[in-house]
Amino acid sequence: MKGSEAKDIVKREGERLTRLRRDAGLSQKELAGKLGVTQSWVSRVEKGALDVSHSMMVRALEAIEHHRVERRFIGQFQKMRCVDLMTENPIAVDPRDPASRAMRLMQDNGYSQIPVVRGNMILGMVTEQDIMKELHHDLGQISVQAVMSPEAPPIVDESAPVVHVIPLLYTYQAVLVQNQGRLTGILARADLLSLK
Repeated sequence: MKGSEAKDIVKREGERLTRLRRDAGLSQKELAGKLGVTQSWVSRVEKGALDVSHSMMVRALEAIEHHRVERRFIGQFQKMRCVDLMTENPIAVDPRDPASRAMRLMQDNGYSQIPVVRGNMILGMVTEQDIMKELHHDLGQISVQAVMSPEAPPIVDESAPVVHVIPLLYTYQAVLVQNQGRLTGILARADLLSLK
């Protein structure tokens, strides 16, 4: 590729970034803050004066898309609280239960994850992925605690505004909902999408 062709591509990508950023209602400063770069950096990219890596351009486009989706949802979910949208009294397993029980509950109910609780204490979540990693074992002989991933999803209060939970759902499939330390619900991506 010739130098002039490369410059044309960089310029077109900058123009595309400008158009998408403006359509999403983001300022250069806001986009810079989301990316951890300076406003000057964003300006230079948009003018086609700075060639950036593919991964950085993808990060910028993802940040713009997340902002666009948040803006669309904010109007709809502005007054909603987690308690308004969550699935109440979710099926849960004890960490001492056999992993086969968790798998059976997921299959029977069409869930991809189930909260793990002991008494009133929320310990985390066991997922289909956790179970799949252990299929080479007899799942009736190993506990949920032995297979559940150490990274638990966020736990939010029932009164938390849904708009504050949306960014968590970019990373996690679901958040656990509690009231005074007791699991009362689960709020999954599917709960939000069901409203659209």
